[in-house]
Amino acid sequence: MANDLENSVERSMADNRSLVERIAQYIPMYRGYKQKNLRRDEDRAVRDAVARSLGVTKNNLANAARSTVGNRDAMRDMERVRSKVDRYYVDIKKAVNGYSAFHDSVKITEAELDAVVSWDAKLVDDAESLNSMTDAMAAETFESGEIGAMLKQIEAVVDRLINDYHERENVMRGFVEREQIGRTEVAPQNAAGPEEKGWFSRLRKRKERY
Repeated sequence: MANDLENSVERSMADNRSLVERIAQYIPMYRGYKQKNLRRDEDRAVRDAVARSLGVTKNNLANAARSTVGNRDAMRDMERVRSKVDRYYVDIKKAVNGYSAFHDSVKITEAELDAVVSWDAKLVDDAESLNSMTDAMAAETFESGEIGAMLKQIEAVVDRLINDYHERENVMRGFVEREQIGRTEVAPQNAAGPEEKGWFSRLRKRKERY
């Protein structure tokens, strides 16, 4: 049993290292949040990297839009995909500073940090996939049916990327809520004790007089 647990921990650590190394290919400073004083910079670096990738994707889609001219369905699909990318790009840019509770908290466990690393890997991988797909679309001339099929594939990756980003934000928001709860001051239950005692004492004395 002990050996199984030890092997499981070792596999988990190895998986985490491989994810960190994969992310570091795109973000050289990335170390996986193990050092609390670097969390803010690493979190910002991930968001910046995704935003940069989306900026490239936006340009690629703008260049590829010429391939849809004259194809009403493809033009509609292209406009929908570009709108999604634009909205997501704005969301990322607005949230570039991240969550201070994640940056500063000492209560985050190793498993929770590993979960954030996993979400980071998904975001970076999907952002790079979008770049490759939209770059290929912008560089080639496609038949009307091909452009529609490719747009559907791109939209599926965009939707997955947006969903993964929101899931990552939910994880970060959970750190914030937990930190706020931890800081809430709870009044001692016996705070009114002396006053109640004095009131009962006066009542008892009043009854004794009668």
